[in-house]
Amino acid sequence: MSERARTVDVPVGGSAPGVGTVAEPIGVRLRQHLRDPLNGNVYALMLNTAVSSLLGITYWALAARLYSPAEVGVGAATVSTMTFLSNLSQLNLNGAIARFLPTAAAQGSRLVGYAYGVTCLAALTLGGGFLLLAPLVTDRLDFLHRTPLIAVAFILSVAGWCVFTLQDSVLTALRGVVWVPIENTAFGLAKIALLVLLAGAVPSLGIFISWNLAVVAALIPVNVLVFRRLLPRQRARRTEAALPDRRGLARFVALDYVGYLFMQAGTNALPLIVTARLGAEANGVFYVAWLLGGSLELVAYHFGTSLTVESAADESRLAAYARQMLRRGLLLFVPAVVLLWVSAPLLLALFGSNYAATGSGTLRLFAVAVLPKLVLTVFVAASRVQRRVGRIILVQAATSTLVVSLALVAMAEIGVAGVGVAYLTGQVVVMGAVLPSMMRLLRAGS
Repeated sequence: MSERARTVDVPVGGSAPGVGTVAEPIGVRLRQHLRDPLNGNVYALMLNTAVSSLLGITYWALAARLYSPAEVGVGAATVSTMTFLSNLSQLNLNGAIARFLPTAAAQGSRLVGYAYGVTCLAALTLGGGFLLLAPLVTDRLDFLHRTPLIAVAFILSVAGWCVFTLQDSVLTALRGVVWVPIENTAFGLAKIALLVLLAGAVPSLGIFISWNLAVVAALIPVNVLVFRRLLPRQRARRTEAALPDRRGLARFVALDYVGYLFMQAGTNALPLIVTARLGAEANGVFYVAWLLGGSLELVAYHFGTSLTVESAADESRLAAYARQMLRRGLLLFVPAVVLLWVSAPLLLALFGSNYAATGSGTLRLFAVAVLPKLVLTVFVAASRVQRRVGRIILVQAATSTLVVSLALVAMAEIGVAGVGVAYLTGQVVVMGAVLPSMMRLLRAGS
């Protein structure tokens, strides 16, 4: 029988036992659909991305109106540098949390605590090292260490962003994904309010301060929820599976992190590269286009996270889940890419005429890139479930090498649009290389 229930004609007021099955009401089927964690995770994270993207557009549109282009460029460079260093400091423990926390049970609290502690220590080390080495590379980032107070605040912000980012993966792995859009909506609203309040008082630091005060406000209630409710609830389910020993877990994290480092070089490092090569004002234009185009890519990552979390508990369903994620992803992304392509100038006009004039092409290229990126994301998630981290390293290394090398060449010729060309090219080439392996995975168990 197909997924859709067979129907028969039934006389009014009667039934036809043994003839067929009466179709369930659409509301019942919808509830059953949403109760499937694989679907619920994706939809909650998609809602989170949609709301966060809307609030992000509002935030940067207000910033473009309330702050000068140079101040927006400095603020964008500060935030992108902070998030870049934070992503490096997380050691890709988001992947390890998604893979192992769903079945950790009694060891869950220890796993989360270690993840937070290790990433904060790495953040303090990397943040401090970056501030010491940055002046030797370029003088365009001197605003990060203008005073000792700013330098210390910047280093602490890297650590705070680590925990803020990891807690979303913790919530998802603990089947508390419904809290992710709530948390990030509150964060986005608080950030906007602070941006407006700080515009007149400290315009040079308003963007940086608004981000980090909002982060601090979100950390305490979310982690009270995690440690006082969600982790005890998971222990009560008694669904514990043996974790790898320390050596095996460390090897998984270390190799997965190598792949993650390559991915960061080809994604979150791009605004930093644009700032260093073209200046803060050019990065202001690029960052807005990159942010809007990247909102679709965030949804693709959520598909991968849901696939990892649910397949970790039942690896025998990996192929079926992967097929399901690709079908739903393409149904979502193809019309979304068309819509973003058409509306790119209108969206960027919200930030100012200069953004629309110079950033539309870049935004369109990043939007199209989400289609091959979805395939790569599903492939990487499946490899993580299978603990085939060598494949992850190859995919991420090849993609980032192509993107960064092509971007450095293309920027010199066509400016920020060259980064978009390089990014799309990198995704398409590597997707073509992994397609044979992907097809073998999708055919397994079918």
